[in-house]
Amino acid sequence: MSTDQLVYRGVHYAMPQHEQLPSVEPVEHVYRGVHYRVPLKHEPQPVDETLDLHYRGHIYHHHRQQQAQRDLQEG
Repeated sequence: MSTDQLVYRGVHYAMPQHEQLPSVEPVEHVYRGVHYRVPLKHEPQPVDETLDLHYRGHIYHHHRQQQAQRDLQEG
């Protein structure tokens, strides 16, 4: 099976050409009342290692780094 062929409940079908790759052409759209004109294809922003993520009193970014270091040392 090729990468552009999809299967749903045993039925094979090809992905439409317009859905295969996001375009680099700007597209106008609105999200929560804010108008945007940007391409659908974009590169993710680099991770800022200095930031800690806080949610309901928990720090996630720092905690995950520490846990990953412990896992590497143990494993």
